Amino acid sequence: MYRVNVIGDEALAAKFRADLQQLVAQEPFWLDDVAKIIELSIKQNIAMQGLVNGKTDRPGHKHLIDTGRVFGLTKHTVNIGFGKDHPGAHALEFGAVAHEITGNPILSFWWENRSEWFIGPRVWHPGNRAYRYVYNGTLNAVLPVAKFFVSRVSAIFGGL
Repeated sequence: MYRVNVIGDEALAAKFRADLQQLVAQEPFWLDDVAKIIELSIKQNIAMQGLVNGKTDRPGHKHLIDTGRVFGLTKHTVNIGFGKDHPGAHALEFGAVAHEITGNPILSFWWENRSEWFIGPRVWHPGNRAYRYVYNGTLNAVLPVAKFFVSRVSAIFGGL
């Protein structure tokens, strides 16, 4: 997967080959670190957009910011997920059109805009815009991830 061709000094070429082997051997560790950087960036984006403190959370479900997880670490990949056990996560990421919400058998919730409790069999939800918290959080992580890689490569290759 990685290849280094150095022409010239054999000692330098041997050092580069050994350094490259070290970089490859450490891949599972730095891959996990990169995933944690991205997860943190997504959490920061959720907080920055105000998608915390009950505004988008439903009773009995996890808060959106607490649904982040790093999983599926393999030799060359890792997954970062948000929204598991949060029924509104998809609608917050991609938006939602206006729709009817029905209760089974009845709905009850605090209606913030009216400052009163709603109790009834159905309500019309006006929909919401796409907050793109995963997309934007991942984009915001590009620079920190690049800096992380520069520091790792610099450390391994001796301060390049």
